[in-house]
Amino acid sequence: MQRGREEGKHDGPLGCSVGQRSQVRRQSPAAPSPLRRSVDSTVMRLPRAVVLDPSDNGPGLVRALRRSGVPVTLLATPTFPWAACGCGFDGRVLGRLPEEGESWLKVLREIAAAGTGVLMPASDDACDFVARERARIPSVLRSFESAGSSHLELMDKARLYALADRSDIAYPATHVVTSRAEIESVGRDAAFPLLMKPALTHRWRHLFGNRRAFLVDDLRALRAVAMPAVDAGLAVLMSEYVPGPVTNIESALIIRRDDGSLPLAYTKRKLSEYPELGAGTIHETVNLPDTLELARRLLEEAGFVGLATVETKRDERTGQPVLIEANLRLSQAFDLGEAAGVDASWRLYATLAGIPVSPQPAPRQGARLVVATLEVRRVLALLVSRRLAVRQLLASYRGARSVSGFDIRDPGPILCFVRYYARRAAEKAAGALLASLLGAGGPSHLPLPASGRCAPGCRPMR
Repeated sequence: MQRGREEGKHDGPLGCSVGQRSQVRRQSPAAPSPLRRSVDSTVMRLPRAVVLDPSDNGPGLVRALRRSGVPVTLLATPTFPWAACGCGFDGRVLGRLPEEGESWLKVLREIAAAGTGVLMPASDDACDFVARERARIPSVLRSFESAGSSHLELMDKARLYALADRSDIAYPATHVVTSRAEIESVGRDAAFPLLMKPALTHRWRHLFGNRRAFLVDDLRALRAVAMPAVDAGLAVLMSEYVPGPVTNIESALIIRRDDGSLPLAYTKRKLSEYPELGAGTIHETVNLPDTLELARRLLEEAGFVGLATVETKRDERTGQPVLIEANLRLSQAFDLGEAAGVDASWRLYATLAGIPVSPQPAPRQGARLVVATLEVRRVLALLVSRRLAVRQLLASYRGARSVSGFDIRDPGPILCFVRYYARRAAEKAAGALLASLLGAGGPSHLPLPASGRCAPGCRPMR
């Protein structure tokens, strides 16, 4: 099959030359599987992969699919516009979701008019958008998400924990609060400290930013953090804190078919994170059978079909994994599946497109991935606080096979990434200088300002 034949029709936003597109077209895996060769020998046109709202999870996925001859359209937002840069694919920057949902629907209809495709949400907003708007998206664009799928249920941590409770799956003891009165009721009887986090992370992020978990030590701190959220109509979870270091935060990445089979399944753990006890910046594959079994049981109980990253934390008191959350979109560390040799991008695409895949090979253990957008900020924070241990930092990169899927052979995404964050840093520095000259300071929605300091009795925690 001539799978790259349609590629020349799709220019990236950097205006690649014909020669550049040809180079991308000639790339192929070093050792294609028998299945891949059988597909190559079949005269067919592969459906277009449509990647929705990517960040660090975009470059590696696009490159892996392009090597397999898959035509790709990548729809980014102004939050991560650099993800749309590169050669050999159709990259566009649209408005933010959900505010610009109508314009996204219009673009998806245009894509559908050109032929079949598969949708790959790369953010919570994109996953929510496809699930809610599935009836308005042309049927020739296939997806796991729909109004009747389990995606919206599992994205909501309150409903996720209710499912875990019915399924006898370990999860943190949790109170769900939606009003000031409930905050007072929980706070009066609570055994502090409590971990506070939103039921729906992406809704929280639009209102209060990326810091979304707080370890509160008393009722005063609980009121300060939770009341703005419930006043904004968000449900908030008050949970026990599961003790253990960052390396105890583990995940199982799974693709599950409707017959219960798993075309993709492997496990990993975090090695570092930013902010402190927040999102992972370095991930490592490691064999965790009990974490994988917990995730498998959870998805089976939910009747889930699709891609899921089920996160747990291993309780240092018991040694057992405890359910934390389920992410139902492309993980920021998705390219770790390529680094581990399990061909994750093709397996996701093929499952969506209805193409059979061969049995998954055993993942390479100890493979590491660095999430560029977060790791840069972590290192800068360590420099500012004078806590940077260079030898320890370099040791954490040992075994790293991917940095957000970037590849020096396609410098477009790297150059756009550097340019975008350099501009942001310059704008932030200019704003700070202006504020200092004027003697002004901006208000904060929550008691956790940009400096990372927390109000009395409140600590940022995972």
